[in-house]
Amino acid sequence: MLAIRKHSGPGVKFLSRGLVILHEDRDILVVDKPPGLLTMATDRSNTRTAYFILTNYIRKGYAKSRNRIFIVHRLDRDTSGILIFAKSREYRGSDFYD
Repeated sequence: MLAIRKHSGPGVKFLSRGLVILHEDRDILVVDKPPGLLTMATDRSNTRTAYFILTNYIRKGYAKSRNRIFIVHRLDRDTSGILIFAKSREYRGSDFYD
């Protein structure tokens, strides 16, 4: 298995819990999820997730902001890899692939 952990470039942003934004535009966020981080909430944890971290990032810490993200797909907690989040309903789920 090949694992590359070096991230560089002007668009790379490092967030809490090892989450790294690889690409961001007006429609999508592409992140590198480290192992051990949930993609979305469970009954036991709702703040230690990529979704929670990125929602806070998109809202710039302002909880009443209307800015949202949408999960396009998930990775298991122990799986590292690329996650895509949509910034609009148009690009979430099956709409993203059309």
